[in-house]
Amino acid sequence: MRVRRIVLLTVTLVLFSLPVVTFKHHMCGGAEGDEDLRRSAEMMDKVARTTFAPVYPALAKQIVDDTGISEGVCVELGCGSGALGLALLKITKLVVYAVDINPYAVAIAQRNAVEAGLSTRFYPMLGDALNLPFKDGFADLVVSRGMIPFIKEKSIVFKEAYRVLKSGGVAYIGGGFSRMFDEETVLKIVRQSVWGEPGKLPMRRIGKKEFEEQLKAAGILDYKIVEDRYPSGESYGLWVMFRKR
Repeated sequence: MRVRRIVLLTVTLVLFSLPVVTFKHHMCGGAEGDEDLRRSAEMMDKVARTTFAPVYPALAKQIVDDTGISEGVCVELGCGSGALGLALLKITKLVVYAVDINPYAVAIAQRNAVEAGLSTRFYPMLGDALNLPFKDGFADLVVSRGMIPFIKEKSIVFKEAYRVLKSGGVAYIGGGFSRMFDEETVLKIVRQSVWGEPGKLPMRRIGKKEFEEQLKAAGILDYKIVEDRYPSGESYGLWVMFRKR
């Protein structure tokens, strides 16, 4: 029981462990920084294909269920290997513009889209979540998993997400697993990712209070915090959802 409890305590840390590694190196430069970017992008892709592979289809379904958006334009922030965006494409009629600041991640996401036969609806591009390369009112849906805890200027991310949304569009930003999973499935993923290779995955925590403070700073007052918990009380997802009026 003690071991199980310790594992449970790691869940809230793992919630935000992927695909954030690309943004960790935002200010890296030179050969060493370039090599860090390449390695982190490759590691992210490997974990998304293996340990975290079940997460993205389940999360895609949760996002569609919660937002009601299943067609139009989606922008994914901090796309990493493209796992979430590609999972959304498989169950919707969306077109996804996947943004990442790591050029190696963008290349991997493009390769994965081609392998999945979805490249005609999936457009990976180099870009910064603090200054998105889209016009106002561009997207029906903005999504991001795992990036936001690693960004200092969270309010700017929220402002940019709101700016690029169309009227009636929805943003779904945060981190975690999916309520489609039972607790044992999540615990299995946690054990594999945290205990299997200690220290290999970057981790950050963010709480409801910080979300609320940053949303207020962004001038977004109409929002919903989505926090799902198991009967044990363990959180397995924390997201903010807001709609542009």
